[in-house]
Amino acid sequence: MSQNLVIANKDNLVVYVFAGVNLTSATDIKVVFGAETYTLLLNPSIVIVSSATELSLNLSATAEVGKVFSTVTYIDGTSVFGTDITSQQLGNSAQIVVSIGTQLTIEDGSGVVGANSFVTDVEYLAFAKLKGYDVPYTQPDREANLAKAYDFLNFTYESKLQGYRVKPQIQTGIMPRSYVYAYEVLIDNTTIPQDFKNAQMLAALSINGGVDINAVKDTANLASFSVPGVYSESYQSGASTPTIAQMPAVSRTLRPYTNAGASGGLYKESMGYL
Repeated sequence: MSQNLVIANKDNLVVYVFAGVNLTSATDIKVVFGAETYTLLLNPSIVIVSSATELSLNLSATAEVGKVFSTVTYIDGTSVFGTDITSQQLGNSAQIVVSIGTQLTIEDGSGVVGANSFVTDVEYLAFAKLKGYDVPYTQPDREANLAKAYDFLNFTYESKLQGYRVKPQIQTGIMPRSYVYAYEVLIDNTTIPQDFKNAQMLAALSINGGVDINAVKDTANLASFSVPGVYSESYQSGASTPTIAQMPAVSRTLRPYTNAGASGGLYKESMGYL
């Protein structure tokens, strides 16, 4: 594949270059792209044979989003079912990147079903530009980082935050939340504070920089640690333990909303363990 980017309202074509096959001899060519199917006979403006070895796809009107594998099946007069010449199973081409639409469902504070982010790709781009951070060039890659960051906030901070979810039956994230106090005021439980958006974007930048939020330590470096009357923890020597990703900027951003932040006491994050 020599071109695998689909751009909204542009003439950019996805281009495959094949060897060992003469595309001009095909009686038909079928392309399965996610949930969509196109053929050379029925969709000649979408499936285009440019030469004996080059196939182009005009996918500018696709409803698919993100990164999508395609299967291209070659059919000629001797075919019974056709021959796949590229597919995910064959492993001979990359996913097609669709820069159209979004994979994100935004939690706006109303308890959105299926939400997977507090921020949009547009907000993330603006934040990164203002702060001078590098982010992926393609929207699907940026959104993947945001979705991972959303998950990181959820499984890392659920037990640390004040209050409780407004709609626990349907809510996918740690916010919106009732009975949360920060900066000496009660936080509106129908909105997402900007700090949570910033925390998600900071986490996404860390993930983009290589932080593994699913890492596991084979050995425990810390046998025990304690602050008398305040905090203690211990690990079995040589045990395999989950490693919480180190994102101090995220911890500092969300500290005012945590139980520790509300009490003003010493807490784990401030001691470098998160």
